[in-house]
Amino acid sequence: MTYRPRRAGEGSPDKPARSRRWGGPGDAGPVPEQGPELPQETSAADYSPGHGSSSHGGAIDRLSRRPERAVHSAEDTGRIPAVGAPIRRPRADAPASGQPDEPTQPVGRGTSNSDETSTEMTMTNMAAVDDEIDAADRKNLGRNSLLMASGTLVSRVLGMVNAMLLAKVVGQALAADAFRLANTLPNYILVLLSGGILNAVLLPQITKAMKRPDGGKDFVDRLLTATLTLILVVAVLCTAGAGVLMRVTTQLEGAGLHLGIAFAYICMPQVLFYALFAVLGNLLNARGSFGAFGWAPVVNNVVAIGGEIVFLGLWGQQADPSVWSSQMVWTLAGSATLGIVAQTLVLLPVLKKIGFRYTPRFGLRGYGFGQVGRFAALTFIALCIAQAGGIYIANVASGMMYRAPQGTTVAGYAAYQNAMTLFQMPYSLIGFSILTALFPQLARAWQRRASAGLGDARDLVYRGLTLPAVGIIPVAFLLMALARPIVRGIYWGISPAQASVTAPLLMLMAAALLPFTIVTFQQQFCFALERGFTNLWMQCLVTAVQVGFGFAAQRLDPAHGVEIICLGMIAGNSVLAIVFVLYARREMEGIGLARVIWLYLRLAVASLLGATPAYLVGRVVVASQADSLISQFGAMALGAVVFIIGFLIGVKLLAIDEFRAFLRPILRRLHLVRSAE
Repeated sequence: MTYRPRRAGEGSPDKPARSRRWGGPGDAGPVPEQGPELPQETSAADYSPGHGSSSHGGAIDRLSRRPERAVHSAEDTGRIPAVGAPIRRPRADAPASGQPDEPTQPVGRGTSNSDETSTEMTMTNMAAVDDEIDAADRKNLGRNSLLMASGTLVSRVLGMVNAMLLAKVVGQALAADAFRLANTLPNYILVLLSGGILNAVLLPQITKAMKRPDGGKDFVDRLLTATLTLILVVAVLCTAGAGVLMRVTTQLEGAGLHLGIAFAYICMPQVLFYALFAVLGNLLNARGSFGAFGWAPVVNNVVAIGGEIVFLGLWGQQADPSVWSSQMVWTLAGSATLGIVAQTLVLLPVLKKIGFRYTPRFGLRGYGFGQVGRFAALTFIALCIAQAGGIYIANVASGMMYRAPQGTTVAGYAAYQNAMTLFQMPYSLIGFSILTALFPQLARAWQRRASAGLGDARDLVYRGLTLPAVGIIPVAFLLMALARPIVRGIYWGISPAQASVTAPLLMLMAAALLPFTIVTFQQQFCFALERGFTNLWMQCLVTAVQVGFGFAAQRLDPAHGVEIICLGMIAGNSVLAIVFVLYARREMEGIGLARVIWLYLRLAVASLLGATPAYLVGRVVVASQADSLISQFGAMALGAVVFIIGFLIGVKLLAIDEFRAFLRPILRRLHLVRSAE
């Protein structure tokens, strides 16, 4: 049957036709009345990349190209089968006592009518499993999202403590650049593995494999074996070449370079455990288990904080790279790596609890990995381009201190990373948590578009553009208004002059929060639709803009070099956000763009009503206490209260119902409102 996307206004056999115009009479719009539904990270679609590409059969059709297997199905327990669990079909004569049924005989070619009926029932059961997963996601969307967000919140708070102590240990000069560059280098490798191989390929294929007659165990075992082998090889090569990577990717010199290389040899094995963590997390997410994956980074931060406390107790602050001993290097870098190891190991008992068992199996030929490889290759190329741009930016930022006149304080890579840590907290807590929750639903909505039309996918795209914005836009204005007190108060281990050059970076990054979040949604959108080439050219676009600004920063005044890099972050993400929204509107045949823009404008005005007095209050408090450390905390506290009051007044005046819907599940979870409300 040829697939033709359902046009706006068309109905499906079991759904009424929709009005072509969003938000027609009596239509409350895609934002649910009970508040946002926020879940987790998951699968991609069963369709090949490219515009108008036809289905290549999906998981069910691929069964006909696989060796016949015994057909099983499960008792109606109301639970989603674990990855690798055989699907068992209840017999008509099954006893009522609930005893397990015997599996049926294998289905072969030239089967009888009863065998054909068995095959049909198997396909029906597999579709039922998919529907059950989707129903469970929708039912538990708010709970799962809040569970992830709560883990993210605790982790980010501890991460902030970690960053504060790290600033006290290494300051914000050359020793700080050396450690941050060495400790960040494994992340560049991880993103290539995690985004190109794990998140974009492993999890989608695990989710599809769950529909197979054997629950996908053989397929998943082979995929995991190949993935783990690749991870081990990459980790060994990167660790062996850590010194070369530091020389090539940074502009460190002399003692700073030597210290950075020493850090890199200890930090680079993090690649192995970061990637294992991503693999285990993908397995848990595919099964619908999100709590452990969201809370595991807490363990990492606790271990790292312990190492920094020990360091400060033994040696105090050491900002000069020439005085570091091997014991200092191992204490700081070793505790950072040990935290990643611990974060990975805590997931193993959870995997065992959900019933996952792994048997190493080698060999990929004949298991439908051809399309997987093509999509992975395009995704990997896109990520290589993104990481090459990121490494170039890090290289440019690390050279600012060497270019500046001696004795002047300028922002370098450590200042950039300190601002990025503050930027990442609201992004991960609000934007990433919500989008991760929407991803699996978007993928499944796209998979069933042939039968159900584009309505569900269109609704999810609208929510992906609006739900994060309800929290992201106000927080962005708050960060811009109180940037100086926030930096000075949180990074109390750096000097006032260093805080003054870091605060503008935070303000610029805050201005990029919304487009940055939309670009994250763009990547998930392309993964869900398996649009590898689309994701590739979009990544080329944003990287080209940011590299252009980095090129300019390298040639202009180093006092403003990192600020120019941050301007590139705003420009690149804003350009791609606009391009993506227009692209998504075309693919979804409308996304209610006018309503999206109207929501953004109202949120911006309401946020401005709170940010303006908050900025003035912060300035007055800091000036009244002669820029003391205590005044920074006072400015943050009073400024935040003033902002909230002004913003809520704006929400009331502009009737931003979406914000109330955004808060309702959180307040309900805290028992501050009744469930019936």
